[in-house]
Amino acid sequence: MSLRTILQEVTPDDAQAAAVGSMDGSMVQAVIKDLEPDLTRLGPDLATLMKIGAFCARKLEGGEVDFVSLTTERLSVLVVALTGEHFLVVVLRSGGNVARARLAIKKRRSELVELLP
Repeated sequence: MSLRTILQEVTPDDAQAAAVGSMDGSMVQAVIKDLEPDLTRLGPDLATLMKIGAFCARKLEGGEVDFVSLTTERLSVLVVALTGEHFLVVVLRSGGNVARARLAIKKRRSELVELLP
């Protein structure tokens, strides 16, 4: 099974896009359903978001970061740590079910990690 196939399967109906990125800011693979801005250009920003989340967690002695969630008036962004070097991002429409997206990712996480470069 390919990384792209799994990304399509973990992307819920209310999602606009999903991608796997690396902490150096590059995007490994993306599936775009209905998202106008180019998600692949956000790789460096999403990597920074994960690094800042990890920094805050360390300062709070909270352990490792599993995911970072950002909700705005038009969308929700879920960034999930897959490994120390890779993350998965899912962009949901406003009102999208973040919990369902997290569950779908949790079920396929090991397969995603196995396919990472």
